[in-house]
Amino acid sequence: MDLRRLQTFRTVATLMNFNRAAEVLNASQSTVSARIKTLEDEIGVLLFRRIGKTIRLTESGAKMLAYADKLLAIGDEAMAEITGRNAGSGLLTVRMPQTVTTCFLPSLLSEFHPRFPGLRLDITSCALYSLEHELRIGTVDLAFLFADTISAENLEAELLCVEPMVIVSHPDNPLAARESVDFKDLAGEILLLPKSDCGYRMEFEQSLMEQKVTPGSLIEMNNIEALKRTIMAGVGVTLIPEIAVRSELRQGSMARLNWADELEIGILMIRYRDKWQSPAVEAFMDAARQHIAVSGGRSQKPEK
Repeated sequence: MDLRRLQTFRTVATLMNFNRAAEVLNASQSTVSARIKTLEDEIGVLLFRRIGKTIRLTESGAKMLAYADKLLAIGDEAMAEITGRNAGSGLLTVRMPQTVTTCFLPSLLSEFHPRFPGLRLDITSCALYSLEHELRIGTVDLAFLFADTISAENLEAELLCVEPMVIVSHPDNPLAARESVDFKDLAGEILLLPKSDCGYRMEFEQSLMEQKVTPGSLIEMNNIEALKRTIMAGVGVTLIPEIAVRSELRQGSMARLNWADELEIGILMIRYRDKWQSPAVEAFMDAARQHIAVSGGRSQKPEK
C-alpha cells in the first residue's frame, strides 16, 4: 500500500476538503483526487461520501483512517530507527480505562514524555471485545484493563496491582444506613454502570443474574465523572474502584455501602504475545510498572 496515497488520504480526512488538502500537500486538486480514487480502487471500498460540495468519511473511511495513522507512524519509526534520527517520533496508541487514565496517567506521562517528546500519543478508553484483534493488527500497541485474568491465548497480561472496589450511593440513600448490604438489597434500585472502565462491570452484572436480582433500572454512562456527579445528585448506586471516589468519600458527598463481601479488581497491562515492541512501548510499560504497580492499591512485584 503506497504511503504517499495514505498520507494524502489522511490529510483529506483531517481537513475534510480536497482543495485545502492539495494546498497542504503542495499538489494539484486533480492529483489529490486521483490518489484517493486509486486508493479506493485498490481496497475496493469508498472512503468518502460526497454530498454536494462537502465530504464525509464513510464507515470504511473511518476505519481506514486509524490504519493510515498507524501505517504512516510505522514508516516514520522505521526511518528513525534506520537513520538514528528523531528516535522519539511515531505514534503510540494505548487503551486505558478512564479511572486508570485519571488516577495514574498524569504521573506516568511526567516521566515518559520527556524521553519521547516527538511521539504522538493516542490514549483511548478500553474496548474489551475488540482488544485481541486490535493488538494483533497493531492499531493498538498496549492496553490496560480492570480484570483479574484475560482468556486469550495470544495475549500476555501482567498484573500490576489490585484495587479495592466499593459500592457507593448518596449519603441519604437508605442503603447507606444499613449495617450490611448484599446483592438482594439492590433489587429495585437504580443502578449506574460505566461503559468506559470495562472489566469489572461484566462480573458484577453476572453476579446480579446469578443472584436473580433485578435492579429498578440500569443507566449506562460513558464518562466516570458524569457517573459520580449523578450519584452525588442522589440518583442510584454504583460499583466503582475506590481510588476513583476516595476524595468524595472523605468529603462526605458519597457514602460507601457496607457490602457483605470484600470487593477488589486487578489492573492488567496487556500486549500481544511474542510481538516486537518498540523502545517507546517498552518505556511506557516500564513507566506503568513504576506508577501503577507501585502507587496502586495492593502492589504486585513488577515483572519484565
